[in-house]
Amino acid sequence: MKKVPIIIAALLISNFVIFAAPIKRGVRISYFVTDAQIAFADSVFDYVMTPFLSQKVRNSISHAQLLLYRSIQGTKEKTTQWDWDFINQHENMFCHSDSTNQGANTRILTKWYTYLMEGRDLVDSTAADAHSHWINYYAVTASTQVHAYDYDGLFIDSASHLLKPEMMLDGEMPWDYDPLEWRLARYAALELIKSYQKDKIVIFNGLHNGAGADSSLAVTDGGMWEDFAFDPGNGNYKGILKWKRAIDCMQKNRDSSRLVLVVKKPGLMQDMQARVFSLASYLLIENPNTVFTLSDYAYDTTLQYYPEFDIDLGSATGDFVQTEDTLFTREFEHGLVIVNPSSVSSRNFTLMQNYYKIQPVGGGFVDSTGGWEGHLTYEKVKAGTINLPAVSALILKDTSATKIADEPSGKLNFRLFQNYPNPFNPTTTIRYSISPALATVQSTGARRGVKVQLKVYNILGQVVATLVNKAQRPGNYSVDFNGSHLPGGLYFYTLRAGTHKQSKKMILLK
Repeated sequence: MKKVPIIIAALLISNFVIFAAPIKRGVRISYFVTDAQIAFADSVFDYVMTPFLSQKVRNSISHAQLLLYRSIQGTKEKTTQWDWDFINQHENMFCHSDSTNQGANTRILTKWYTYLMEGRDLVDSTAADAHSHWINYYAVTASTQVHAYDYDGLFIDSASHLLKPEMMLDGEMPWDYDPLEWRLARYAALELIKSYQKDKIVIFNGLHNGAGADSSLAVTDGGMWEDFAFDPGNGNYKGILKWKRAIDCMQKNRDSSRLVLVVKKPGLMQDMQARVFSLASYLLIENPNTVFTLSDYAYDTTLQYYPEFDIDLGSATGDFVQTEDTLFTREFEHGLVIVNPSSVSSRNFTLMQNYYKIQPVGGGFVDSTGGWEGHLTYEKVKAGTINLPAVSALILKDTSATKIADEPSGKLNFRLFQNYPNPFNPTTTIRYSISPALATVQSTGARRGVKVQLKVYNILGQVVATLVNKAQRPGNYSVDFNGSHLPGGLYFYTLRAGTHKQSKKMILLK
């Protein structure tokens, strides 16, 4: 096969690569996820977190970074994550409620029916009995698991700097609990855990627990602000003071640490105002190190995806600005974000030009086949004074930088998914979806659907296979591709539906 100069090959590749939106997307997948959902998660998310060890999952996640979830604070006995016969032999690993009776009956249960593990149970790692102490045991075991399966890193859940009675099942705190002692022990614990995973990513959940975030970030690679803006239990807004505290923390540390902003709210799938507010808040501090997660907490164990993840305003032209009447704005190459975090008051803002307001429709459940329903709408907003209600936001796209003016409101871009498996030999499956809106708009009759072409290209840009070339009605589709007649290497597959096009890469191994 004739060799192609590297520069020319790179230019050819750039014709097919679709550049992702600046929003870094994170998700947690449960034990009940299907193969198709794993492939979907890998194709659209940047970070995937999971509590289970699986070589199949490891082999399936090639685009996203895969993190192992392990709780350091409250741990259930009936799991395969730890050696519970060993743990039960060492009472010092548990938090206890009574100083004179250190028996099994005094172990403290959290409100999640997990045993509260002793965060101060830490000794020098060179000690003969180091492994029989909880933090040492956690550090060694979690590191062994991450390295054995070659996950990209570890997510440490409940790395709280403080304990509170409301976290406990009966409100009972450890008999010798001291806030400062616990906090200092947590710093030491995180530092020890990271020392075993110098070649991996280590992110902790605990930015939301008050003072101490900076010290924890100094010894890890990043942290997560969980339950941002809304209470996951009742869905209530937490108020502007807590909102601003989270924004300031993320803004301060975003250039030096990997940070995750998580929104958990029951009923989020139907609450469009809360969704736009949440994403706009993230966009205020968005940069390559910040990750955003949305979850309808009523269905927290399900795989979810939201169309607003696909919003692309280009690069930010500066940091966010706070106006005198407590609005927060940030400008982008192709748009503007405005956030009103007030709990009670609406605010006015003057637009100096026309924009399109971006609003999501649908989103939420990703079904077992990797399909989902949702799209973005665009509504023209004229220059002048606009009003933002309490706890609301606007995500605006510049009319001069887009072709939205020529597109009907409510149009749904079709979706092309990552092939599975990938890499493959010799067969793989390519899935895509066509929305009713797209088919209706771009065909002479809704019944005829839209003209669809799915082709496979080699690195030279030559067509090596035409998999689909016909009109198709709205729905989810899958096509098998057999590369047995082709040499191994990098290939691209491109889907055209009407006037729209999207491409992805795949690798044939031989």
